[in-house]
Amino acid sequence: MEKRRINKNLILSIALIILLSLNVFSLEVKTSAVYNYGDNLFSLYNSNTPKTYFEFISNLTYLSENIHFNADISFLNNKAYNDPFSESYYGGFYFYINDGSISLNLGNSKISFGKTHLGDMVKSPYSLFVSSVNYPRNTLEYRYEDDKFIYVTRWIELNNLINLINSSNLQEKYRSANYKVYAVKFPNIRFGYEEVNVYIGKNFDFEYFANPIPGFFIQYVNSAGRPYPEGLGESNFIMGFFGDYSDKEKYLYTQILIDDINMNRFLHPDSYQNPDKIAWSFGGSFSTNVGKIEIHHAGATKYTFQPSSESGNQMYYGYTYFPYFTYNGTNTIFPLEMLYAGYKYGENNLAFLINYSPNFVSNLKTSLEYVILGERSPVNPWNDLTTFKEGTHLLDDPVLEHRLVGNANYSFKILDGLNIWLNTSLGYIWNKSELTEVTTDNVKKPLMRPVSGNNIPFFSLVVGLNFEFNF
Repeated sequence: MEKRRINKNLILSIALIILLSLNVFSLEVKTSAVYNYGDNLFSLYNSNTPKTYFEFISNLTYLSENIHFNADISFLNNKAYNDPFSESYYGGFYFYINDGSISLNLGNSKISFGKTHLGDMVKSPYSLFVSSVNYPRNTLEYRYEDDKFIYVTRWIELNNLINLINSSNLQEKYRSANYKVYAVKFPNIRFGYEEVNVYIGKNFDFEYFANPIPGFFIQYVNSAGRPYPEGLGESNFIMGFFGDYSDKEKYLYTQILIDDINMNRFLHPDSYQNPDKIAWSFGGSFSTNVGKIEIHHAGATKYTFQPSSESGNQMYYGYTYFPYFTYNGTNTIFPLEMLYAGYKYGENNLAFLINYSPNFVSNLKTSLEYVILGERSPVNPWNDLTTFKEGTHLLDDPVLEHRLVGNANYSFKILDGLNIWLNTSLGYIWNKSELTEVTTDNVKKPLMRPVSGNNIPFFSLVVGLNFEFNF
């Protein structure tokens, strides 16, 4: 029996070596040790977050013709979250899942699931329908693509707070979104329709995911009742379009998102005019003789991505990962760039970004970004008001926040499989926004409001040592 077991193991080992030599599949292991010094999204708004911390990252990736397995986890001590085991068991460190997902390739179809971040259709730091910030959530996606057509349906768990919020209100506890794409393809060109339906009160809605009909019609039919209303009420319907062009030298894209549009402008011009809630994004990358240049721009009007409101009654249909941005029972602020499930800067802003990677210095990437931000509250309809102000608004607040940030990233190889990378940021914020509590009438949720003269410089340095090997 022992001899048979040895022979079986020997045969399996030889088969594994042959498969690997034929590149039928690959197994990649990466480990990183990262030293962070200076300010980041957490420390800029939370004084309890240290300016120096360490992060250790472990990543295992298995890739074959039909399956992609990814497991990525961090162990860090930046005190960003209230971890009950951090101090007593792990010396101030806590675990964080960066990605835990599986993708199955089935010809033209692909199924992906796990705790992951799958991204938008356009390749942009200012993508509108799915944030460019990698914030993993429980996700299930079916994607079909051939040489003429693309269809995507994706369930995204926004929050499942059953053990966190002491409330019987299911609207607070369960919020999810379904993202869909219908696109056509031509040589070098793609054009498509994108939509998001945010629904509350339950974790997963099978029909929004499985029914290929656009979500507007699903919402309308189920809310009206055929013969009885189905589901737990209406959802927040967000729609828009994208287009892009790519060849060997360049990539160009444009995208528009409509959270709510003022139809009275066309149907009832003499009636009240509700605000347009619209975001836009466009840009591209260009390969030149001196390097790769990228130019990006995006913006969004006031109230975009906010939840709905009826006579001051706070609802939970906002397109954010959570219905709050303060947590731990204190005024600890969760960075808004990590809260928005769509465009990372959310509402009431304009953003401009230039990236440059020179040909004469390998593995160097630089960027310069300028952002103008007004008053914003991703969880509070109409900010501190019980209803909207008529007309469309953009950066019309008395004080505005301005950010100017330069960044450089450089990596180099020490040995085969061993690399060092450096990332440094230097910036300045004029009129930095601060948490403002709201007690107007029955509006209780806070907002972020620019404060005149609240000017701060900031700097960060990140040094990483990365080791990887392949089987």
